[in-house]
Amino acid sequence: MNPITLRPICTILLALGIGLPAVAAENDSAPVSKQAPGGVQELLRGIRGMQRLPVTGVQMVDAGEHMLFVSDNGRYVFTGPAWDLWHGAKLTTLEEGTRLAARVDLKRLGLDPTSLGAIDLGSGKEDVVAFVDPRCPHCRSLLEKLPNLAERYRFRLVPLPVLGRDSETAVVRLDCLAESDPNAAREALLSGKVEALPEATGTCGQGQAQRALVTARLLGIRGVPYLIASDGRLQQGVPDDLEAWLEGKE
Repeated sequence: MNPITLRPICTILLALGIGLPAVAAENDSAPVSKQAPGGVQELLRGIRGMQRLPVTGVQMVDAGEHMLFVSDNGRYVFTGPAWDLWHGAKLTTLEEGTRLAARVDLKRLGLDPTSLGAIDLGSGKEDVVAFVDPRCPHCRSLLEKLPNLAERYRFRLVPLPVLGRDSETAVVRLDCLAESDPNAAREALLSGKVEALPEATGTCGQGQAQRALVTARLLGIRGVPYLIASDGRLQQGVPDDLEAWLEGKE
């Protein structure tokens, strides 16, 4: 996938119905006022132009008296202040930056797994979102472990086509079936019999599949299965001890 620039990100956020989160004040947890000098919302409204920099990524560096943000190629150094807009937090320490980078708050971002075609399994009070490709063998390994934990968690299984055209077809069929018969869709996903589902007609299931792909790109998902715990912790791949990971002990 091509890297996402600021303009496409803004477009994606608007398309998914996500607003830019409020930013926490420097010494308080309250949102910055829209009129507050230096507030990020004010800065974003004042954008007069954009230019993509030849940078593939940025490292947060603790330089003692200063927090620096250095491009992976060593060409650019930014000296802050910097905010994590997804969490509404100012990045002041390396520890905080590391903690926030390993989490995502779907509610704060306004992302509802239902709109992504999520198929629910379980009746627990804690929600766990899992992006899975129905044709992925590692995803099958994860799915086999979930029924035993279904009384403690509600697993929101988002079908995501990452293994080519056959996966795209399977996900659209699954999403289409889930619109009319979510129980049958769940059974097809858990049993691995998605390819046997009837062909989706018209645009049925396509909207959910497209939103799931856009969301995966926004979140930086590069492989499945991809888990988001109830507290926002992220995990690519099946944890060695799934139950311990869900409890935050791994």
